[in-house]
Amino acid sequence: MVIRNKLDRMRQCFSNAFWWTIIFGLITIFIALWAKKSGNPYIWSIGNFLSGIGNDVFLIGTNIIILIWAWRQRTGSIIKLTLGIDLLVGILVQGIKSMKIYPWYLRPNGGEGGFPSGHATHAFAMAFLLAMFFPRFSWLWFTAAAAISWSRVETDWHSGIQVAAGVMLGVFIAWGMISAWLKYFENTNADPTVESKNVQVSKVITN
Repeated sequence: MVIRNKLDRMRQCFSNAFWWTIIFGLITIFIALWAKKSGNPYIWSIGNFLSGIGNDVFLIGTNIIILIWAWRQRTGSIIKLTLGIDLLVGILVQGIKSMKIYPWYLRPNGGEGGFPSGHATHAFAMAFLLAMFFPRFSWLWFTAAAAISWSRVETDWHSGIQVAAGVMLGVFIAWGMISAWLKYFENTNADPTVESKNVQVSKVITN
């Protein structure tokens, strides 16, 4: 009964995270596709910061948060899930970029490898994962992901189509990986908050 209650609670957190992702994803896609670049040097500077240092701080920082938290909880499955999402994002993004899908692979600034936006993919995948385990701060995770995605259009590194594709790919990757992670524990009736039969740890879901 205890395990079933924990699984039910995680399914609810997953559902909430999914809807946060859909809402912010659609908003971000709308902005990327229809909002015009500002042409304002100050706004461009903000976009340039978010596109570079801001993106690095968000991705590295949130990975560290999840990994340290999971390590302290002794939940190795969450560490594997996080690193698995990171790895799959890299493989799929670079794999699609290498296909050079015409005409979308060309960047607005003239470079190649623009489709899809790796920044948007990784940001939204991580926001989904963070909203699953740290739901209180869902607004923060998705605001950061949306801002990073917007910055790629503002700074001419990506077109709206490229960012939209990145958002959808990131959502798909996180949804698939987390769904598989949950399904494993549901099918085995195992407790994901227990590292082994003899090691009891704290709750996975943070209120």
